Amino acid sequence: AMSTEEDKTATPAVADGYKEQIMAKVEEAKAKFLVKMDALAEVDQIKMIAEKAQQPPKTVAMGLTGVGIFVALMFALFAVGMKMLLELSVYIPAVIKSIKAIESKEKDDDTELLSFWVVYCFFTICDPLIGMVFFWVPYFGLVKFLFLQYCYRFKGTLLITKTVLKPLYAKITSAMK
Repeated sequence: AMSTEEDKTATPAVADGYKEQIMAKVEEAKAKFLVKMDALAEVDQIKMIAEKAQQPPKTVAMGLTGVGIFVALMFALFAVGMKMLLELSVYIPAVIKSIKAIESKEKDDDTELLSFWVVYCFFTICDPLIGMVFFWVPYFGLVKFLFLQYCYRFKGTLLITKTVLKPLYAKITSAMK
C-alpha cells in the first residue's frame, strides 16, 4: 500500500507517446502564434507604437494581442456570463436557506421561502418574454438581480404574494369553478 504522501504526488499512468504528442501539438501552436506575432510586428502602426515605447515590435504585438484577448474575455464575462453570476448569487444562498428551513420546525421561514421560489420560478420561466419586452432597458439583468435580492433578503416576496399572487390566484380559481 502507498503512503498518503505518495498518493498526493503520484502521477497517473499515461499511454506511451501520448505526452510527446501533446507537447508536439503545444509546440506547433506556439510556433504558429509566433509566426503571427512576427507578421503583426511588421505592421506600421505596431512599429510606430514600439518606437515610442522603446520596445521591440514583436513585444508590442504580443502585448496588444494579450490586451485584446483580455478585453474580449472581460466582455464575454460581463455581457454574457454576468447574468449567470448574478443569478447564482441569488440562487445558491436561497437553496442553502431552503435546506435549513426544511430542517427547522418553524412554519414562517417555509412560507417566506415558498413565496420566494414562486417569484423566482415566475422570473425564470418568463425570462425570455420579459427580456423581449424590456430589452431596451439598460442593465435589465442588474435590475432583475436587484429585485430578486430584494425579494430574498428583505422578504419582498411576502409583499408580492399578498398584493399580486393571492389576488391573481383567487381570480384564476374563481374563473375555473
